Amino acid sequence: MTRHSYATGPWSGGQRNVHVPARSIITPTGTIIRGRFPSVTARRMVGFEQLLERDALYLCDFAPQVVDIREQPFKLQYTMGNKVRRYTPDYALILKDDSSLIIEVKPARSLAKSEIREKLLYIRDAMRRQGHQFIVLSSDTVRAPHRLDNLKQLHRDLRQPLSTEDILVKQQLSDCFGASTQVAMGLLSQWLRSTVPVLRLLAHGQVSCDLNQLITDDTLITLAKQEADYVFVDSL
Repeated sequence: MTRHSYATGPWSGGQRNVHVPARSIITPTGTIIRGRFPSVTARRMVGFEQLLERDALYLCDFAPQVVDIREQPFKLQYTMGNKVRRYTPDYALILKDDSSLIIEVKPARSLAKSEIREKLLYIRDAMRRQGHQFIVLSSDTVRAPHRLDNLKQLHRDLRQPLSTEDILVKQQLSDCFGASTQVAMGLLSQWLRSTVPVLRLLAHGQVSCDLNQLITDDTLITLAKQEADYVFVDSL
C-alpha cells in the first residue's frame, strides 16, 4: 500500500549540535560513491553512501516539516524467520512536532525483488512496534522527472538566507502583478532584469511553480508561498 507524508516548502535555521551516526558512513574502501551533502535543514554536512541517498537529501532539504536530518541514526534488531538480524536506517527525519520519520532509500529495481520487499516489511513491523514511522523512498520518487534537476538548481539559493532585499522584491512583484497571480518567468525576469531574484524566491518558497516541469522562461510563477509541493511516497 502506498502512503504519503506531505511537506510544503523550504525551511532553514541556526546551527545544530553535531550528530554521531550509529555506524561509520564514510569509509576509504569499496566501489560505492560516498560523500557529504551540505544540508540547509541539518545545518551541517550530512553523510550519504550512494548517489541516490544524496539525491534524496535534496528532497528532504526542501521539506519544511523536517527540522533535522540524521544519517545512520540507530541500530535496530528484528526477527525474520528464526534469525535475529540487525538493520541501520539510512536517515531519521526529525519533524516540527518532535516526531521522527525513518527513511530507507532504495533503487526501484531492488524493490522489485520479493526478498528485498519481504525484509523491509519485517523491518517496518519492528519499527512500528518501537513507535517509529518508517517509509521507503524509491528511486522513482527521489528522481521524479525534472523535479530533482529543479531542486538541485534551487538548492544553491536555498543555502543563502533570505534577505531583506528579497522580501522587498517579493512585495514589489505582488504589488505590480497581484499576490496570487501567475506570471511567466520570462516576464518577471524582464521586469527585474534578472532571473536570480525569482529563483531565490522560489528556493525559499516565497513564490511557487510546477517543479515537475523544467523551469524555463515559459514557466508560470505563482506569486504566493508554496503549498504542498513535496511528498514522500512510501513504496512498500
